[in-house]
Amino acid sequence: METAIIERPAATGEGANESSIVMLDVGLIDPNPANPRRDVGDVSELADSIRVQGIRQNLLVTPAPQGRYLLVIGHRRLAAAKLAGLGRVPAVVADLSEREQRELMLVENGQRTDLTVIEEADGYQGLLDLGVGVDEAAQRTGRSASLVRRRLKIAAIGENVRGKTGTAQLSIDDWETIADFDGHPDLQEQLAEAAGGRNWDMAVKHARQEQTWREWLDTARAELKRMGIDASDEQPNADNWYDSPKGLRRTTMLTTGDIAKAIDAWRDCHDGATPVVGVRAEGASWARGIALYETVDEEAETAAREAREARWREEREREERETAPAKEFARASRDLRVAFVTHLMELKSQPKGIGKAVALLSAWFALDALTEGFDQWDSHAEGVWERITGTGAAGDDTGDGESEDEVEDPLRESVTAMISGDPHRAAFGLLYALAEERVSWTTWRDAATIAEHAAPLYEVLETLGYRTSDTEGEALNGSLMPIDDDDDGEDAGMGQDGEPDDDEVPQTDDASSMSEVAE
Repeated sequence: METAIIERPAATGEGANESSIVMLDVGLIDPNPANPRRDVGDVSELADSIRVQGIRQNLLVTPAPQGRYLLVIGHRRLAAAKLAGLGRVPAVVADLSEREQRELMLVENGQRTDLTVIEEADGYQGLLDLGVGVDEAAQRTGRSASLVRRRLKIAAIGENVRGKTGTAQLSIDDWETIADFDGHPDLQEQLAEAAGGRNWDMAVKHARQEQTWREWLDTARAELKRMGIDASDEQPNADNWYDSPKGLRRTTMLTTGDIAKAIDAWRDCHDGATPVVGVRAEGASWARGIALYETVDEEAETAAREAREARWREEREREERETAPAKEFARASRDLRVAFVTHLMELKSQPKGIGKAVALLSAWFALDALTEGFDQWDSHAEGVWERITGTGAAGDDTGDGESEDEVEDPLRESVTAMISGDPHRAAFGLLYALAEERVSWTTWRDAATIAEHAAPLYEVLETLGYRTSDTEGEALNGSLMPIDDDDDGEDAGMGQDGEPDDDEVPQTDDASSMSEVAE
């Protein structure tokens, strides 16, 4: 029984000449290799419909060599027709250039919801490969030029990244995030590994930190070259740490900031001398940077002093290795938690679970107040409050023309205003800020402080929907706690008085030498 044919308008364009509707043998029609859609999907239901009603919309083909035809529009219909057992299908035959074929296929598939962002991106890249400009591609496909540019960035993502299992679950925004690291394929692969999982946000944060570091290092290298300073590349030792070269003492470790200003400051402290510069670009992130060295007058060094300094460096570097992961993790995890609560504070309606969260925070802090006491307006808690609300002492706008000097307590005014408008949210924000005050890098180094301060805070956040990453989960289970192998049982990183040492990254190999840190 012959199928019904409903004529569709003929294609038009530079390469479209006369067109006609004919019945073509399905064996003469080849799928178009440039079709953005990689997989036609399940066509069984469409095949059932074709068996009953026939093909209700013509295919569009263009002549190919040796009497064959290249399919432009209708790949699913052709696959379904073959499944339904049809020998011939109705098709509009039109002479189309490769450029017109790509434009038609991209427009046709772009109107379908199952076209992936990668397929769409590759479609636009195919047009550019044929000499079509961004603006023209946007005009031809009815999309904005900015969207086309974003898709082209995604098209540049390598196959090794696209093929990762989790990438199938990524949104367009996630793909654009990966595309932002186009100059760093290794970071793109790391993001692809975390795609679709609970570690995605942490992976993005780490990738951005690494990208910022690399860009700074490139800028610093160029500045050193401009200044005529040779910088030697150093390699980490077996412990993934760096040893100072023989005859040199490290005085400064730079990880950010203006390298020229840092060297000028170094010269001011060293009678105008020029430092020996070493680049530590490999190894653990907390061990990397640009080291500035001074020459050691070994003749003036006594054996006793060398022995003392050697012991100090060994102890200090051991402490740095042990504490650096906790410090880095504390900063990264706090930023994630603060970002999550900032989002909750911006919602128009009260977040689900806020009542329980407030109750939990209130109970724990009531217990602390009875047993330990705490500083409610410590500068750290105040800073967290300002970050999650956008108000407070720093840059607060009273809105009534008063200067900062005329406002007795800007922070208290901002809190009072929120309590008047939304006491639940204000209570939660205040209690959360106080809870964050209890979590520092030292928290992650002790089982008791993890249980008392970190674990309760994460229980509250998870009540509100926070997704604890694997890294955070491991830290909650003690992954950053020191392995104590000392006879006296003292924790690494603790002074003789039992108080934590200064938490700044150590910058020198000599207790008496200059330390300049740029974080």
